[in-house]
Amino acid sequence: MKHLQWLSVARSLALLAGVVLAFGLGMAACAPGLPEPESESAQLYVQYCSGQGCHGPIPPQGAGKGYWRSQYDRMIDLMIKESWPLPNEKEDLKIRAYLEKYAG
Repeated sequence: MKHLQWLSVARSLALLAGVVLAFGLGMAACAPGLPEPESESAQLYVQYCSGQGCHGPIPPQGAGKGYWRSQYDRMIDLMIKESWPLPNEKEDLKIRAYLEKYAG
């Protein structure tokens, strides 16, 4: 009996994993890409603003300028707190300009 219960649980987990994977792939396919992905500014954004593995780069056109100003400042504070690498002043200005230019 326990073997049958285990099989039922395993099948349910496999089904759930499949649904989650399909949903994730569908969302990734719907997400717009980064503007000018080969530009230095976009590369800096990817380098510093991808959450140290927590998340991928979020396309700036998905939010407004005010959001990106406050979010970027909040993330810089987090990077300092966590001792993550910080952009230098020149890189910081390029990232801010990139977000400002392409904010939705």
